[in-house]
Amino acid sequence: MDSIHIDGVAVTPAALRIYEELIDIELLHVEENTVFPKKANTLSYAFAKDGIAMGYYKILSAKASEVEGLTLFTLHKQ
Repeated sequence: MDSIHIDGVAVTPAALRIYEELIDIELLHVEENTVFPKKANTLSYAFAKDGIAMGYYKILSAKASEVEGLTLFTLHKQ
């Protein structure tokens, strides 16, 4: 699995799909608040893959995954 860091937090997603400007990432429900904490000043999260900064992404949607216990997040590059 790829090494993903979101705002400096190491993340092991259940599934990850990266498109040109979009990221789909599936996470366990228990990881949601750790990986995507509520922020007062910004809605963007810094992504890095395999040690390379990918930029900042904003959550477009979060919905229950087809697999129980997972949430599918879709993010757009800012």
